[in-house]
Amino acid sequence: MLRLLIVLLVMVGLMSVTSSVLAQDEFPVPEPDYSNKRPLDFSAFDDALAGLTDARIAELDALVIEATIPQLQAAFADGSLTSEELVTYYVQRIRTYDLNRLNAIIELNPDALASAREKDAERAVGGDFGPMHGIPVLLKDNIAAAGDMHWTAGAWALRELQPDRDAFLVQQLRASGAIIMGKTNLSEWANWVDPAMPNGFSTLGGQTRHPYGPFDPLGSSSGSAVSVAANLTAVAVGTETSGSIISPGSANSIVALKTSLGLVSRDYVVPLVEAWDVPGPMGRTVTDVAILLTAMTGTDVNDSATEGAAALAGTDFAQFLTLDGIEALRVGYFVADEAYAQSLREKYRDTITDEAKLEELIQLLIADYDPAPEVLALLEASGVELVPISGAEVPAETVIPLEVITPGFKFDLNRFLSQLGARAPYSSLEAIIAVDDEDAANRTPYGHSYLNVSQDVEIPEDQYRQAVAELRQTVAAQINDVMQKHDIDALLGTKLRYNAAGFPAITLPQGYDDTGKPVGLVLTGGYLAEPVLIQIAYAIEQANPARVAPDLETTIAAIDALEN
Repeated sequence: MLRLLIVLLVMVGLMSVTSSVLAQDEFPVPEPDYSNKRPLDFSAFDDALAGLTDARIAELDALVIEATIPQLQAAFADGSLTSEELVTYYVQRIRTYDLNRLNAIIELNPDALASAREKDAERAVGGDFGPMHGIPVLLKDNIAAAGDMHWTAGAWALRELQPDRDAFLVQQLRASGAIIMGKTNLSEWANWVDPAMPNGFSTLGGQTRHPYGPFDPLGSSSGSAVSVAANLTAVAVGTETSGSIISPGSANSIVALKTSLGLVSRDYVVPLVEAWDVPGPMGRTVTDVAILLTAMTGTDVNDSATEGAAALAGTDFAQFLTLDGIEALRVGYFVADEAYAQSLREKYRDTITDEAKLEELIQLLIADYDPAPEVLALLEASGVELVPISGAEVPAETVIPLEVITPGFKFDLNRFLSQLGARAPYSSLEAIIAVDDEDAANRTPYGHSYLNVSQDVEIPEDQYRQAVAELRQTVAAQINDVMQKHDIDALLGTKLRYNAAGFPAITLPQGYDDTGKPVGLVLTGGYLAEPVLIQIAYAIEQANPARVAPDLETTIAAIDALEN
């Protein structure tokens, strides 16, 4: 039975599969005909927006678009920019490019301007402020932020939920001086609703669209990735169970870091599968991601996993933005050599007895396995040493049908709702399904078959928890064995299950294909390998500053044509 449970649990990897198989053939992706999209409320910003002239907007375009956090701090220091004006400028861009267009933002913080004025006043008095002081941040809307904002995971059932306090990571951000500017849209329930639901859609937030054109924004941290890519914010926070930071980060030409389990607290984050849920920073540069990560970490009594990551709590990750010692770092990459081909033959020979057909399958499987030459060239240019590793050393992955869903969603959501007490709008997943079904066309426009399957799973919770622990230990050992055998510091790509192990990964822009679609490069590492991943990513970025801001005017014109 335990072996069966472990096989069932491996399906958590489907989160990344769902983000890739649900191709968005139409662009812009139309929204379904339903009535529960929550409109953005700009009323708290009306006066500030009215005072922002076209001439000043043009000046701010030159000053702010693609600016890094250090560059924004320099503008604060020389008086050419204030936090209040920066928030107003971003809100103006949200009103222009996002409102019923990109749909990356699900809610604005009505207290953002007041917070910005406080930071400006503190700066005027003088003091020793950190790099996040006065910097606007957007949060994925499964993360709690106290004040006059909601906490919904994009779901109609949570439409009125407001937290009684900040999530721990938000407490840390506020302590750093960051301004919580609002919430970002997401694939509803962190992409666990229905296979028919496009990436980036939520009932409350509508359909998030790709800023670069006719491409899938992926998910579930779609709004966080798009908001950063489109210069609607300085930085944003996403969450990942399996692929939900790395996939949209890579797809939208930004830098995004999936953190080691426990490095950033999961406290007051609506769960998908808590055993693998992690928040992580998203920015346009490695520098910004390192600065944001520094402000998010810490040991939290409400999340025991943070105790295991205490060695990095309070670390200033900006210290790893250096090329010193880069030549001593080794990056492994998997290749489709003959040993790998033979391992595939042995794996499929019992299923495909025709040797010619078997060989045809093998050739298909290895065709795109090797990393592109330009990727290896980028790594070489960064100064690291490259180490080829046979694909035969990659642990076999179990293929799980999309119809199978983890029991963890039901267990963890029910526990989350119970912990909310009287604040919980509904007591259980079962109750949420029932109320959604009362008006399914408007409350779950694409259906919610994943919720149904999750509710119907009948596995004892103690056996489930045991299987989770065993799976994490098994996968962590597999990755560690490969890394230790070859004495490598990081791995290129995502062929090993870093998520199931609780290990980190980082993506950064590699460039764009012939259609203009962003292409990202992904590095993974062992537990708490964030320092080395940041250093390698920084070196790659310095050798190849590939990111180009999207042409939003062209993208918005296409969206407006659809709406009209």
